[in-house]
Amino acid sequence: MDDKKRNNQPEDTSWLDEILQSSDIGEEITANEQAMDANGLRDIGDMELEKIMQDVISDDWDLADIIEEAPPIPIHDNEYGDLSGEEGNLVFPSDPDENASGEAADEEEYMDTKRKVRPKRKDGYGLWGLPHIASTIIGLALILFVGLNLGRLVWVCATDVLAFGREDQVVYVTVSESDDLDSIAQKLYDTGLIRYKQLFKLYGQLSNAEKKVSPGTYKLNTLFDYHALVSGMNTNSSYRETVTVAIPEGFSCAQIFKLLEEKGVCTASALEEYAANNDFNDYWFLKDIQRGNKYALEGFLFPDTYEFYTNDTPKRVFIKFLNRFSNVFTDEMQSYIEKINKELTAKMKKNGCSSEYIESHQMTVYKVITVASMIERESANSGENYSIASVIYNRLTNPDYPYLNIDATIIYALGGKTELTEADLQVDSPYNTYKYKGLPPGAISNPGLLSIQAALSPAKTDFYYYALDPAKTEHHFSKTLKEHQAFLDSLKG
Repeated sequence: MDDKKRNNQPEDTSWLDEILQSSDIGEEITANEQAMDANGLRDIGDMELEKIMQDVISDDWDLADIIEEAPPIPIHDNEYGDLSGEEGNLVFPSDPDENASGEAADEEEYMDTKRKVRPKRKDGYGLWGLPHIASTIIGLALILFVGLNLGRLVWVCATDVLAFGREDQVVYVTVSESDDLDSIAQKLYDTGLIRYKQLFKLYGQLSNAEKKVSPGTYKLNTLFDYHALVSGMNTNSSYRETVTVAIPEGFSCAQIFKLLEEKGVCTASALEEYAANNDFNDYWFLKDIQRGNKYALEGFLFPDTYEFYTNDTPKRVFIKFLNRFSNVFTDEMQSYIEKINKELTAKMKKNGCSSEYIESHQMTVYKVITVASMIERESANSGENYSIASVIYNRLTNPDYPYLNIDATIIYALGGKTELTEADLQVDSPYNTYKYKGLPPGAISNPGLLSIQAALSPAKTDFYYYALDPAKTEHHFSKTLKEHQAFLDSLKG
């Protein structure tokens, strides 16, 4: 429709009168409600807005709490369109009849109202809702309390770990094979070397102390710190207790084991078990020994004065003995075995021995030590060692004297009994040289150097008998049985 026609003809408004007279519209809008806008919201005046802000300030409201607790505004069937905008602010649909300037004014008034009702910040309050000064004091007190107790704990631990303030006192501690870190800590605690078992266990775990500590008895001091305690209980520690033991010449293994037990070096049972069940392949002179015998090392525990660790291991004890024997039995002495075999072979051939007999009677280091052990036990003094050696070899190389008839071998078989009877001479034992021909199965004692030298280089004699002369404390040697018997008869008269 053009502008000319619109200006000349009045607009038909009868449809609007019919709607206003309809009962569905309700009551007529009052004067107080004329201020409501198209969305049903009432404008807030400056005075009313100021009163609201005074109430907010006076009651110390928290806008965030009000927003969270306020129920949501129900919106039905998109009656007002999309009411959500940026930052959660309500956005009202625009009236097509409003001009752009009115819309901008309403938005500016709304944002200004939002800025005016911002809640007051709660100043002066801190931890647990307390005033800042109170929370600060409490925080400092807690820090001071924790710091003092932590410092005290560190100091207490340090005094034990570093052994501060201790008295100078020597303490002996024995560590056994079965001890673990717990039992070691208990022993150190019981002897007063440490004050806190758990602290030492923690240190031991961090320093791998259980693998560093070795069995033994140690001479420690209460001044030792944790590091010194662990280092002091090591195999090569200078604080390990030692004992000097003199092994007499001619002692048997049983006698040596008993002596070592008495000196606190090692138990006899532990030594017997180790000797019977462990190999000694590192020593060439033990290749002929038979295992399974608790006295398998008989003859090779060289008699000497030793310094042993107390509560030591059997392995270390035997290594000390065997290393000493290895040093004593030199290469020169080994060469004498070949020399004596030549001499004995010549004798056996002269006496009509068979080749099998000669072959079975060749000397080895094991047999030489067996001979030396008998010399050691039979000799009354060192001056007759070589003569007794000659009697033994003269009998071994002559089939007319198949038995050695040596009392010391029976004494060994009987476990050390010295006063022999006729019944004792009949004991059934391979060590009974009255019943079994040739050499016994092994050594009967641990001979000294002189007896070993005599066994390697015997005197050249025709003696086949000897008997002790009590008046002279030495042996009388005879060539024949008749001479021997005559000497024995002289002792009776």
